[in-house]
Amino acid sequence: MAIAVVFMVGCNPQYPTKVQDETLEKYLSIWNTGNFDGIETVLATDYEYIASPNYEALKGIEAFKKEVSGTRSSFPDFKVVVEEKFGDKDQLAVLWSITATRADNDTIKLKGKGISIVHFKDNKIKDEWLANNNLLWLRQMGYSITPPEKEPAKEARK
Repeated sequence: MAIAVVFMVGCNPQYPTKVQDETLEKYLSIWNTGNFDGIETVLATDYEYIASPNYEALKGIEAFKKEVSGTRSSFPDFKVVVEEKFGDKDQLAVLWSITATRADNDTIKLKGKGISIVHFKDNKIKDEWLANNNLLWLRQMGYSITPPEKEPAKEARK
């Protein structure tokens, strides 16, 4: 019985796989450096980036490049670090944290955490679904939420 358990555990693949790990590291390197060299080995041609708050997909490698470039233009020292990851054959859940400083105001420093679900196809990233606390980041940049003013009560009809 013990031999069967050891055999079964030893034969189960471990996730993330080495290929998933390497692909994810290259992907994060693109975010952290803005260097797109070798991107075609990382992203599937039909790649989609779906992020909070609106969850509208940015489709394709060029859209991804534009998103990363825009982020790095606004936050030149943008850095994402993996805190934890786990998954299965074709997907990973990635818990991450970021730090970043505004390009136009170095007193504004952002810190935050989020989670991404990354799907793989043919050992490349097919899509990333990202969720984070956008309100926290807006507050760190000095924005506040103000409720709308109440409309004056209408006089009761006589």
